[in-house]
Amino acid sequence: MSSRQNVNIGDRFTRVGQARKIYVVSRIDERAHHLPHARLTAQTLDREEITVSVKTLLDRRFFMPAPVAQ
Repeated sequence: MSSRQNVNIGDRFTRVGQARKIYVVSRIDERAHHLPHARLTAQTLDREEITVSVKTLLDRRFFMPAPVAQ
């Protein structure tokens, strides 16, 4: 698990085992009585979107921070 505690819009991540596809946090959904979730958009031509809990996104068994775009 990561020592990181939060996720912000614009943060970049890759799925473990899929380092070539970078996802950018486009929205964070924080509803009462629910775990916070992040909406991620892949930086690929198809612009795939996925939603995962922030807890999963910060778990290094599933996602890793991606390098900052230059």
